[in-house]
Amino acid sequence: MAALSVSTGNPVISLAGEIDLATAGAMASALGPWLRAGGPLTLDLSEVTFMDSTGLHALVRAAATLGGRGCIIVHGAHGSVETLLDLTNVERAAENLHFIECEVLAPV
Repeated sequence: MAALSVSTGNPVISLAGEIDLATAGAMASALGPWLRAGGPLTLDLSEVTFMDSTGLHALVRAAATLGGRGCIIVHGAHGSVETLLDLTNVERAAENLHFIECEVLAPV
C-alpha cells in the first residue's frame, strides 16, 4: 500500500472580477504575505472575468518573488483569461508557474 500524507497548510486564494490596471496592485499586495511565506500557492481564477497585461505581469512578478521557495498553481482560468494565458505562453516566463485547467469551476 502506498503511503498517504495530508497537508492542510497550502493556501488557496480565490480571485473574482477583473484583474487589470485598476486592481492588479491590490492583488499583488494581498498576495504579499503568502509570497513571503513561500511554499505552493494556488490561485483560483474561476470567478475572474477579465485579465489584461497588467494582471499578467503581476502574476509573473508573484512567481518571481517566490523564486525557488515555492510555486504558483493557477486553477480555473477560462474564457478570455484562459485565452490570454495560452496566447502569451506565460508559463514559460517562470518555471514555478503552473496551470491546471478545470471546467468544473468555470461559470456556464
